[in-house]
Amino acid sequence: MGNVTEEIREFIETHRSDEKARYDEGTIPTCYEIAGVKIEDIDKFAKKLAVRKPKFEDYPFDYHEEVLLAGITIAYTKLSPEKKLEQLEKLLPYIDNWSNCDIIAGRIKGMNDQKEFFINLLSSKRPFYIRFAIQWLTKFALRDDVRGIVNLINDNVKNTNTYVEAALAACYAEALLFDYDYMVDFIQKLERYVVRNRTLQRACDSARLVEEKRKEIRKLRSKILGINL
Repeated sequence: MGNVTEEIREFIETHRSDEKARYDEGTIPTCYEIAGVKIEDIDKFAKKLAVRKPKFEDYPFDYHEEVLLAGITIAYTKLSPEKKLEQLEKLLPYIDNWSNCDIIAGRIKGMNDQKEFFINLLSSKRPFYIRFAIQWLTKFALRDDVRGIVNLINDNVKNTNTYVEAALAACYAEALLFDYDYMVDFIQKLERYVVRNRTLQRACDSARLVEEKRKEIRKLRSKILGINL
């Protein structure tokens, strides 16, 4: 493993916070110990680490934050998309919660030519593989092809895990920003009622949707749920 491994362990020890760890333990369900390291500190260290192009074997995976560090470092390391994908494939089995899934997926830029890899993950039996794919597609592919991505995800994702359904709702609510009329019709036809209702709730709460459209969504939600305003 070498010096990189020891530096990572030292980083965790010098930046850990018992107070933050206790808070994170209440919100992040994970099999790993939580050290309570701030994401800002992980991000800064990952940028420095990325310059050295660490091997995947250099990362210890004793802490939740070390999974985050590995993923963010992979995102920042200057590698060919193919090499980056190789490391990402190795990392995926270590991702076991919404936090490291979403943070890492949101940083994997420059992989649009590898979009098929993420699409294939949608049919996985592992919930966080699916959520990772949904988050990546929402972040990096949705805006340019709203209808194509939304229907692709809807057709391929059958998993009913709560973290998968939450990611679906987030994706569909985001899509409202780019193709409002189409998505309103799409949402009303959703057969997965939990996803439909979560999508409408997210849209109602979204500050990124103009107030006029939020009012329309509130009326639609009330109508669907049989609520009298």
